[in-house]
Amino acid sequence: MRVLIFYIFFYTTLFANHMLEPISVQLAWLHQFQSAGFYVAKEKGFYEELDLNVTIKEYQKGMNVVNSVVSKESTYGVGKSSLVIDRNNGKPVVALMALFQHSPSVLISTNPVIKTPKDLFNRLVMMSFEESNSAAIISMLMSNGIKKEDIFLQEHSFKLDDLINLRTDAMACYISNEPFILRERNIPHTILNPKEYGFDFYGDILFTTDNEIAFHKERAKRFYNATKQGWEWAFDHIEETAQLIYDKYNTQNKTLAALIYEGYTLKSLAFDEGKPFGVLEPKKFDDISSIYKISGLLQNGYSLEGFIDPLYFAKNVVKIGILASREESDIVPKTWQESAHYLSALFPSHQFILLPLNFEEMQQSVQKGDVEFVIVNPMYAIQLEHSFGLSRIATLSPRYKNRYYSEYGSVIFTKASTTEIQNYRDLKNKKIGAVSPRSFGGYLLGMKELGDHSLQKDVIFLNTHYNVVNAVLNGKVDAGIIRTDVLEKMSNDGLITLGDIKVLGAKHYPDFPFAVSTELYPEWVLAKTPHTSEYLTNEVLSTLLKISSSPKPNQAFRLKTPLDYSKVHTILREFNIYPYEQEPYTLKDAILKYRYIFIGLFIIFVISFAFMAYIQRLNKKLLERSQEVQNFNDTLEKEVEQRTHELSLLNSKLKDLANTDELTKINNRRYFLLMATQYFHTAKRNKMELHILSLDIDFFKHVNDTYGHAMGDAVLKFFCKCIKELIRQSDLFGRIGGEEFSICIQNTSLEGARILAEKIRECIERETGSSQNLPAITVSIGISSLKEDDKEVFDIMKRSDQALYAAKKNGRNQVQIL
Repeated sequence: MRVLIFYIFFYTTLFANHMLEPISVQLAWLHQFQSAGFYVAKEKGFYEELDLNVTIKEYQKGMNVVNSVVSKESTYGVGKSSLVIDRNNGKPVVALMALFQHSPSVLISTNPVIKTPKDLFNRLVMMSFEESNSAAIISMLMSNGIKKEDIFLQEHSFKLDDLINLRTDAMACYISNEPFILRERNIPHTILNPKEYGFDFYGDILFTTDNEIAFHKERAKRFYNATKQGWEWAFDHIEETAQLIYDKYNTQNKTLAALIYEGYTLKSLAFDEGKPFGVLEPKKFDDISSIYKISGLLQNGYSLEGFIDPLYFAKNVVKIGILASREESDIVPKTWQESAHYLSALFPSHQFILLPLNFEEMQQSVQKGDVEFVIVNPMYAIQLEHSFGLSRIATLSPRYKNRYYSEYGSVIFTKASTTEIQNYRDLKNKKIGAVSPRSFGGYLLGMKELGDHSLQKDVIFLNTHYNVVNAVLNGKVDAGIIRTDVLEKMSNDGLITLGDIKVLGAKHYPDFPFAVSTELYPEWVLAKTPHTSEYLTNEVLSTLLKISSSPKPNQAFRLKTPLDYSKVHTILREFNIYPYEQEPYTLKDAILKYRYIFIGLFIIFVISFAFMAYIQRLNKKLLERSQEVQNFNDTLEKEVEQRTHELSLLNSKLKDLANTDELTKINNRRYFLLMATQYFHTAKRNKMELHILSLDIDFFKHVNDTYGHAMGDAVLKFFCKCIKELIRQSDLFGRIGGEEFSICIQNTSLEGARILAEKIRECIERETGSSQNLPAITVSIGISSLKEDDKEVFDIMKRSDQALYAAKKNGRNQVQIL
């Protein structure tokens, strides 16, 4: 019996393990809290619950994580922001999840000489391959005039003693790890954090390959969900997670206290307020790519298509159904895809998908709640509204030759070479082609026009507008019915020549450019389905209306508030089409059915006539009240205009805050570098003079240490006030960091720049001291000018910084030119 139980247990366990799908994830570093989510998902059984057997691979010295995943040595990997470079260099990598919204990567130095990134010029820096391409690290170095070729890169040894014993000048570290150890050992050190220099990018990013996404979608989804669950659990139970790592994954022999500290530090970097864990945003990758372009690492163009979360694991999918025949289903997305991408970018937590659907598919999707919004012709919109409670929210206005039209009709046409058909009467006994019995412009409006001319015809349905046009031109039918704008678009696309077409019963409407044979009716409808929330509806509608108020070039459509669709209801009644299908209705039927109503109406008419005088007296009062309402509307309109103006001023103020240093109220580093780059290219193009002044307040640390940071702030404010009074409005003045400032001067000689620098130096020395209740300070200034072989503004700034160092070295309180 025991043997039987043993074999049952053995084979059950073997079968269960066999069912688990083996995959692996390559870490970006050694085992530590940095990879906590993977350990938790494995040890807590989150992977196993989703039938996954995950091997977690520790980083090995000198390896390339991206190559490991691309070569299928590992199924998934943890990469850096440089994944965008790999993608654009042809490697099939796909970003799935941001493990840290803010990069924990920093440079740390124990060399007392190194205080800022500028001090790394011609120094030894120890980094892994991935860290050497980190957008945050590159940005910090470049903003301080340091290129990759200006430092000596060493392969990372992962030994902190190499940093402590000065075998390297700086080491790529995590803000959550090495600073804790250095503080515990009382070792003085300097942390160069990109975030403090205005560069806040993603940290670790979970990624895989196009192949995994294409052929193992369900597995990828399961791995994504279990991993996300692991990370969320880890950050909710930091101390328990630290104990797990300490017991099972502590290859670096870290203390439990160090792991707990790392956990709390990383949690602060993993989330953005109001956003779910792991979300990736195209805008942030755009910023990262801009840095890579400037540094020359991204040279083969730039596209995020298919790169960020292509299966929308992190997003709520919003589906928009577009009415299209099966033959046209591959055309519609090209027209509308730009708007879907735009909506997805505006709502990072949603992914908008366009679904071309025929009539039957559209009805099923609305009925089952498979789509949130639909774009359909007005006839079908009314029918879906009646059947399923669809709600119209906007009328579409398609674009044609840079103008937008919110009405359309039908065209009844034949071949121009056909002499026997000149008008509607000639269509008797002729074959007529139309799109579909459910097509409003491609059938129903045309049939109404023919019926108004006492011509009732059977038609041949050809499924698409293009098929109808081609059937007429090829002689398969004698005439056709299509919606307006089809002929013009086919002509513009080179598919037909308008001279080969003869329009029957042509009508002309002001500012309507298309051939048309019928009255005009409201255009297609954007509608929401019953299960779609009002919040999402309002957000989408307000965004689309905002696009419509200032459309982009080549924007496919604009939106209007819903037009009056009563004419569409009328034609449906006339043709007894759902929801108005019924038996013929005679005048006698109406009299018999509503005779009591008619009697009542007659009595009401008599009474109403008797009170006519009274009503006339009331008219005067109503007119007076109407004037009061008009006055109120005028007042309300003025108030709306005033509020709009106030909002405009507030937007302007917010823009200034984004470009202004909060303390000194001058340009911040980001805006200064942006504008200085524009000055640089203008000067290069027009062969104008351009000078950069680098300024540094002498012994400013002494001011802070002696008088406190409040006095230091007062000194910085007064320092900037003095300089703003001396420079021109066209001169660019910005705070680069701490007590470091830069001035960019154009259209001035080098001597003029030197004179300005001396004025600044003398003003600071003269105006500070007891007379201003400020400690006496001086300033050192370095000047450099644009040279013919300069490639970017950082080349000038690098020389001006060298001139500044020379001024410091020669005793401070002076101006040096290089």
